[in-house]
Amino acid sequence: MNIVDKDGELLALILRSGQQEASKYFATKDEQEFQVASFNLDEDEEILRHTHPKQERVINTTSEVIIVLEGSLEVEIFDNDLTLCEKQEIGPGDVLALFGGGHGLKMLSKCKFVEVKQGPYSEDDDKIRF
Repeated sequence: MNIVDKDGELLALILRSGQQEASKYFATKDEQEFQVASFNLDEDEEILRHTHPKQERVINTTSEVIIVLEGSLEVEIFDNDLTLCEKQEIGPGDVLALFGGGHGLKMLSKCKFVEVKQGPYSEDDDKIRF
């Protein structure tokens, strides 16, 4: 599920637990600053050994991925004008990727999740509360 602003800019995406049928699903376009994919592979399938060489990249924003392990939360997604676009409940096994605009999280129950974001990260420079 993609959440976009009025201009079609990707603000967030949600991968729901158990909804993936394809063996490999790339949820983002190659041009996106942060890549999100999910895999549903059979026994003995392999992803061949590889490395990712150093690359010079220009990153314009801090993207985040939240993977809910236990419990549930509600995410509010805002556009770049800080207008609320959507609210969604995120539960165990769901993946939430945040690319632009703003967001807020409210725990609907005791919630355990993993957050992944680009670094280096500076709380003073990389977060503005509203």
